[in-house]
Amino acid sequence: MLSYSPSALIAFALPKWEADPDVRIVDAYKWLYQATRGGEHLVLNLKTAVEALEREWLSLGTPCEGELLWEPLSPDEEIGRLHIRPFKNRGGNIGDLADAFVASSEAYGSSPEKFLNAWNELGRRLNNRLDSPLNHSKWSRLDADMKETNYPAISHSDAYRAARHPSYRILTAEEAKRLINAAI
Repeated sequence: MLSYSPSALIAFALPKWEADPDVRIVDAYKWLYQATRGGEHLVLNLKTAVEALEREWLSLGTPCEGELLWEPLSPDEEIGRLHIRPFKNRGGNIGDLADAFVASSEAYGSSPEKFLNAWNELGRRLNNRLDSPLNHSKWSRLDADMKETNYPAISHSDAYRAARHPSYRILTAEEAKRLINAAI
């Protein structure tokens, strides 16, 4: 997969981040991580991943205002976030979602190298920015912290969590389309 360049990924994502007042540099990092690595980090232990989805599913209310069902993370739209509240609200099935998540995690070509290339491209693009939630100074601090721990998966920022209450799974477009068509 990953048929696009790091530059194309940043060109796709940066305007979306800039338009969202709740996105911080850690949210941009998380987006790039998911766009290049998929959801594999959550499926390392299948039983734990399914149990976490079950707990989350039971805790969900109605969709948030403006919450998308599908949010592409890449310019080719082959990977994205399937938001669980709207999926559940449309009659989606948790077992089907769990299966799609696992299948997507196994099928998507995770690439640590492409993540680093995209992350570094973002750093270059932010080089002249000073007064923004996404600026080079914040990128540099996060980069230094993440480098020490070999660029792991991270959580959303407090601002993003407070505004969005994120609840999604990373799926391939193929799996997302299958689920969405079944839930309609």
